[in-house]
Amino acid sequence: MNERNGLFVAQHQRPDHGADAARRREKERRNVMTRILLLSLVLAAAAPAQPVGASQNAPAAPWPVTVSSEPFKSIGSRGYLASVLNLLDREAEALASERLKVLYLDILGTRLAMVGEHERATRRGDEAYPRQHESATRGVTEALLKSYRPVSALEAIIEAAHGRRLVMVNEEHRSTIQRAFSNRLLVPLRQLGFTYLAVETIHEDTATLNERGYPVLETGTYTDDPAFGDLIRRAIGLGYTVLAYEPSRKVSAPRPEDTSPVDAMNRRERGQARNIFERTFQKDPDARVLVVSGRDHIAENTGGRWTPMGGILKELSGIDPVTFDLFGMVEHSRRELEHWAFRTVDDAAWLADEPVVLVDDKGGLWSRNPDGLDASVFHPRTTYVHGRPHWMSMGGLRSPHVMDCPGYDEPVLLQALFAGESVHAVPLDQTVWWPDRPKPALLLRPGAYRVRVIDRSGRALHRVEVRID
Repeated sequence: MNERNGLFVAQHQRPDHGADAARRREKERRNVMTRILLLSLVLAAAAPAQPVGASQNAPAAPWPVTVSSEPFKSIGSRGYLASVLNLLDREAEALASERLKVLYLDILGTRLAMVGEHERATRRGDEAYPRQHESATRGVTEALLKSYRPVSALEAIIEAAHGRRLVMVNEEHRSTIQRAFSNRLLVPLRQLGFTYLAVETIHEDTATLNERGYPVLETGTYTDDPAFGDLIRRAIGLGYTVLAYEPSRKVSAPRPEDTSPVDAMNRRERGQARNIFERTFQKDPDARVLVVSGRDHIAENTGGRWTPMGGILKELSGIDPVTFDLFGMVEHSRRELEHWAFRTVDDAAWLADEPVVLVDDKGGLWSRNPDGLDASVFHPRTTYVHGRPHWMSMGGLRSPHVMDCPGYDEPVLLQALFAGESVHAVPLDQTVWWPDRPKPALLLRPGAYRVRVIDRSGRALHRVEVRID
């Protein structure tokens, strides 16, 4: 086992050993690989265009990609609502296509999350990847409850990070819940001496990004999510250097000599790990790095057919990372799609308002992948306050603000941008106000804002300046 500053990570701390557990892990691994293949397609289509003449024979992007991105090209940050509604207009067409259905649902879920539609985004993700988790036996669930107790996930991560140089967390791209939680790590990790934030999704030159101090729509793929964008904005303000680590399309593109799609995936993983290493530890012997990655890229597993970035970076740097899984233990739209451990912990009323990890009497942390991830973070089920998920308050960092504006007979987007930032900046917060629902609040941290109500065409129906003290 690996010691984590008083917390121990046992190599076999789950009570479900044996062939069934191995099959479950292999099934999870295959699902992750499928998602990564789809993500590669989305990233390739969303990345900045190649110079003229560089890719004249490149195939056209599938229509869900272009329909999703087109409003941003024409009306910038006023295009979030149009992106969602344009996709919804073609839902029947997409669901009738076996070729496009999963890609469409993945993109729609991603865009819904960016406008604050957590429940709908979760449902679309579950339709795209309807993975039914096997129910554990009564003995397994009883053993989990008997062997472990819940403790604060935030406190466990910070405790594990003491004296360490590399902390890695992950996220689900169609969800904002992990991004909201990652925001809460910035201040305590900065106090521990962490100075780099490495982010998977960035396309923009990071020197320009760090100098400007906030992300714009062209910064990256998932940084358009206001919670992700503010993670970057706050990190720069706290003194972190934000780094990109996604390799070029050329690195991860299929090659004639590939024997399977996994070969291209592994090149991407190696490219990610190499970029993080060369941009931090290789040039800065005192570097302390927080990595935010998609899904299981952070896993420390090596030796399998697919080798994640986390395992490669560990070998390259010689640094044993702290790896906390943020996306495996979350609610889904249907109970049968939830991991058996999440259901068990939720049924035991261990999930109240705050995310937890499970620790045993010896300090061992429970993980859904004990060979690759140090611990799994369990997120409480979402409750709503002023029409918004409770976790978007980010532990008190943000407070609700209800706009004083008239009602509308069409969906509109309530959007808050920092005063002083450009019109291309990623908003601080936004949410859809549907005609049949009460007016939702914006969740804002202290600062001065330009707040507006935007219709599908991008027209501002109402504007107001707001200051939150």
